Amino acid sequence: DRYDLLGLREKRADFVFESAKITARGASNWSSTLTLNKGTSHGVTVGNCVVDQYGNLVGIVSEAAYNWCTLITVVDADLELGGLVARTDSAAILEGDFALMGEGKLKLTYLPENTQLLSGDQVLTSGMGGVYPSGLVVGTIDEVLTELSGMGRYAIISPSAELDELRQVFIITQFDIVE
Repeated sequence: DRYDLLGLREKRADFVFESAKITARGASNWSSTLTLNKGTSHGVTVGNCVVDQYGNLVGIVSEAAYNWCTLITVVDADLELGGLVARTDSAAILEGDFALMGEGKLKLTYLPENTQLLSGDQVLTSGMGGVYPSGLVVGTIDEVLTELSGMGRYAIISPSAELDELRQVFIITQFDIVE
């Protein structure tokens, strides 16, 4: 394997990876998807996380057939998963947003009241609920804004994966749940 996943294999011995090539990119204003050349015959199932060679989260498998699958990327408006700010260990929710999708960004919402977040803070998957692995790098905080209601704050996140440049990705088909 030409890519050694730059240390992710060593760091997370519990991960089972299936490498895949991107065969199509969804072209719609309503979604951000990628189609891959691996499917259920390779152990791929809906809900599998997909990372780039650096271990950055690219997206989550939304449809799986015998020899292909489709994933929603981290900026797709349907994305929702637990997030964690690495520096402060603050849990929040990562979610796609129509308005931000066009800019290639997503939101971090339900931020704890008193959390001091800084631009450049790294955001990871929290693994809460055991559906997705914890500790995958999602992106970094661009800015922290106040909701229109004035009731809460949210952060705008730039993904670490270069979604437009990707050719090959890695599907995490198995992982240990760490609660």
